[in-house]
Amino acid sequence: PGKLADCSDRDPANTELYIVEGDSAGGSAKQGRDRKFQAILPLRGKLINVEKARLDKVLQNNEIRTMITAVGTGIGGGDTEGSFNIEKLRYHKIIIMTDADVDGSHIRTLLLTFFYRQMPELIKRSFIYIAQPPLYQITRKKRVEYVDDDAQLNRILIQLGTEEVKLKNLSDGRELTAKQLEEILALLESLDKYSRALKRHGGDFAEYLERRNPTTGALPEHMVKIRNGNEETVHYFESEESLRKFGEDNPDLRLFGESEGDTERIEKERGAVSRRARLIELHESKAVGELLTQLSRKGLAVEHYSAQDKPLFELVEGEGERAVVKPLFSIAEILAGVIEVGRRGIQVKRFKGLGEMNPKELFETTMNPQKRKLLLIDLADAVEAEEMFTKLMGDEVEPRRQFIEDNALNVRNLDV
Repeated sequence: PGKLADCSDRDPANTELYIVEGDSAGGSAKQGRDRKFQAILPLRGKLINVEKARLDKVLQNNEIRTMITAVGTGIGGGDTEGSFNIEKLRYHKIIIMTDADVDGSHIRTLLLTFFYRQMPELIKRSFIYIAQPPLYQITRKKRVEYVDDDAQLNRILIQLGTEEVKLKNLSDGRELTAKQLEEILALLESLDKYSRALKRHGGDFAEYLERRNPTTGALPEHMVKIRNGNEETVHYFESEESLRKFGEDNPDLRLFGESEGDTERIEKERGAVSRRARLIELHESKAVGELLTQLSRKGLAVEHYSAQDKPLFELVEGEGERAVVKPLFSIAEILAGVIEVGRRGIQVKRFKGLGEMNPKELFETTMNPQKRKLLLIDLADAVEAEEMFTKLMGDEVEPRRQFIEDNALNVRNLDV
C-alpha cells in the first residue's frame, strides 16, 4: 500500500516494519535497509488527531489507512469495535522512527495513541518499538563515533579533558592526582545532573544550596513556584512544618488542595485570586546532600560551589613554559573547564533529523540489529503517551497550561 517498500521474507517472525517520519528519512531508510527482512513505510505530514476525531474520520485519513493495511491485522480491541485479527500481523517488530524535534515527538505520541486505541494487542504482545537514533556524531583524528545522548557526550568530553589537564587547589597549593580529579569530576557530573533537573522545574541550584541548614547540612525538600501575572518567585522549605505554615499564611495559593469553597471565601475577602502556585517535592535532596558530603571530604567546601571573588583552583593544560593556566572561581567551573578542554581537537555534530544521515549511517546506527538500540513500548508507556496527548490536544485548558508551564524548559535540547 502507498509508499510501503516491503521486504522479501514473508515470515512475520523474521520481519520488521519501520514507520518513518517524512520522505527524506524514508528514502534513506529504503536505501540503507536490509531488503530481506526490513520494510519501510514513510509517513507524510501530521497524522489526524486520533484522540478527538470519530473513528470513521480517522479511517478516512490516508496515512492511517496505509498503516493499517501495512500492519495487516485490521483494527479493534480495547474500547473499540472492529475486525482486529492478530494472526494476520505481517511483522513482529513495528518500529517507530522519528526525528528528535518537536514534530517528531508529536508524531511518535500520535502513533502510540493510535496503537493504544485501535490495536492494543500489539502493545500487550510486545510488537511495538521506538528506534533510538544517535544524537551526535564525534569526529576525532579521522575516527568517527556516534553518541546516544548528552550524558554520554559529557562522559566522553570529561575523559578526553582529564587526559590533558591537572587541577591545583590554591587553598593549600597541592596538585590533585589524576585519580583524585576523576573522582571529583564524577561527583560534579552527578551534581550537574541534579542542577539541570532543578532548573527544569524553574529552580536555581546555587540558591537551593544557599538554603542548606548551616547546623544539620539538610537541604530543602520542598519548592513552591508562585506565578503572579508575568512574575514568578520560588520559595524553598526544609521541613513539612515550615511549608504548612507558609500554606496557612497564603491560603489563596491552595497548596494543600483546599476546596473551591475556600477559594470563593478568599476571593470575597481579598478580591480575585490572581496568584497561582505549584508545589514540587525535591526527592533528590538526600542524594545531593550525600554528594556534597563526599566533596567536602575531598577538601571542596559546599560554599564554594558558586563563583567567589578570588580564584579557588587553577586548571593547568600542558607542561613547563608552554602550560596554559586557567583560574577557576568556583567548584562548578572545574567540570565546565575540563569539558571545554575535552572539546578541543574534535568535531561534534548534532543530528537535527534522520534525513541528515546518509543511508549507510542510518543503517549502521539505527537499523542494524547487531548495533542498534530499540525501546520496547509497554502498556504504561502507551497510557502515558495518550495522557500527554490529551493534555496537549484536548479541550481542557488547565492541564495543557500546567503541562506547558512545567515542561517549557525541557525543550532546550530539542531541535526546533
